[in-house]
Amino acid sequence: MDIGGYRHKTIGEDMELVVRLHRHMREKNIPYRITFVPDPICWTEAPQDFKTLRNQRIRWQIGLSESLFNNIGLMFSRHGGAVGWLAFPYMLIFEWLGPVIEVMGFTLTILGFVTGYLQPQVALLFLLVSVGFGMLLSVVAVLLEEMSFHQYPKLRNVFVLFAVAFLENIGYRQLISYWRLVAMIRIAMRRKTTWGKMVRNASWQGAAPAAKKET
Repeated sequence: MDIGGYRHKTIGEDMELVVRLHRHMREKNIPYRITFVPDPICWTEAPQDFKTLRNQRIRWQIGLSESLFNNIGLMFSRHGGAVGWLAFPYMLIFEWLGPVIEVMGFTLTILGFVTGYLQPQVALLFLLVSVGFGMLLSVVAVLLEEMSFHQYPKLRNVFVLFAVAFLENIGYRQLISYWRLVAMIRIAMRRKTTWGKMVRNASWQGAAPAAKKET
């Protein structure tokens, strides 16, 4: 209530609210804790097509931008603590700028290889290190999740997760990075972004009803 509740004009209102809470409490020097429930209360309905997935990832990137720049005073502030001195710069450099760096890295590497400015061995090494590091992060995330919460009783399910953790870094991750870069361009052009229509079919309920569109 003190900080005005949700800002309905933001795209990622939940994320922005948490960052704003951090900034407010630290500026006022009020002891606090922000906690979360790791076990799922409900399951989200994933996008059903590439257009919906694209719009979702663009919206998430813009929401991240709003959360960071609406609360930029938290970064390196006198009372910022680990949130202002570690978490905020990490989100700004690796999450917000990450798509720009990643897309430029792949693009320049391919151009360097095609034009002969980059030796094939160097280009291949860069691609292997980049993709390999992404695979490592994905596999470690799955491993930590399973060690902590044991969500999947069948070993087969865990192996499927590991396989997907490998495969997502070959094509899918690069596509997501490109869509996030599109979001950065929209931010630079100050184009207004809304939730739009999300195609979902509630297939997780078993007998899936006909696909529907929700705003």
